[in-house]
Amino acid sequence: MARRRRKEDLSDVLIALPWQVSACLAFGGYVAMSWLLPSLFAHNPFLIGLASVSRSLAWLSLAGFGLLSVVAYIRGRTASEARPTRSSHAFGNRGAQKADATPSRVEPAIRPGISGFGRSEPVLKEFSTWTLEALRAMEWKRFELLCAGYYEAVGFQSTTLRCGADGGIDVKLFRVDPHKPIAVVQCKAWNVYSVGVKEIRELLGVMAHEKVGRGVFITTANYTQDALNFGAANPIQLIDGAAFVTKLRELSHQHQDTLLETAFKGDYKTPTCPSCGIKTIKRDSKRGPFFGCENYPRCKTTFKIKS
Repeated sequence: MARRRRKEDLSDVLIALPWQVSACLAFGGYVAMSWLLPSLFAHNPFLIGLASVSRSLAWLSLAGFGLLSVVAYIRGRTASEARPTRSSHAFGNRGAQKADATPSRVEPAIRPGISGFGRSEPVLKEFSTWTLEALRAMEWKRFELLCAGYYEAVGFQSTTLRCGADGGIDVKLFRVDPHKPIAVVQCKAWNVYSVGVKEIRELLGVMAHEKVGRGVFITTANYTQDALNFGAANPIQLIDGAAFVTKLRELSHQHQDTLLETAFKGDYKTPTCPSCGIKTIKRDSKRGPFFGCENYPRCKTTFKIKS
């Protein structure tokens, strides 16, 4: 998961919020400083001077918040155009996808003036068979698409959700009705930490909310004993890295080769920003190198670079 910086200026917060928030503050501030506060100060001889000051500053409030509203509107439009919509993934054997069903992946250029290394080609290893090492070499989004591709290879229809708040679901599985999922899948490309019972409970809560009777949790790591016990007591299938490798190897050679070719095509290592759906870029800081979102400072998503 991404690590976000918590200290933000008020202007950054307002720009990140819908533009209507700043517009309401502009109008409300102007009304309050032009009429409300002066009417309150007018009856107090000690504060009557503040009434004139409040009226003179009212236009500054209107102009300041109004400008933030315009900036928030422009950034919101830009983000909505760049963000991929809910789409089917690029794995599996479903043939050609519709033009609007392929997630758009923006490969932005390095912006001048941003401190860091920019975009560099990582050292990529070629894999000719499915192994645990191969699973753990993939970034989180590529692993998620692989999981969806596997279920299509075994006969399901699958849909991955667009980047952003996924609500505990990465993939939805369908059999007959393309609008009614029969199962939901949560994917975790965790190579160090074991998945605990907290994450499994959250998936069960999502299943109840979505009114889906079956859940699947897939990780490149493993599970704690409490998580295994909770999954066994509920309709949730827990698949760790070794078990998923076994399932992939049980596919036909054609399906295995197709998934291998697509999973490791291009840059499969650089992490994708979970909020914006674009590849992050390598940056530098006093604490060392890290991957950061291209849309900084609007998006402050970061990933640690493992040494």
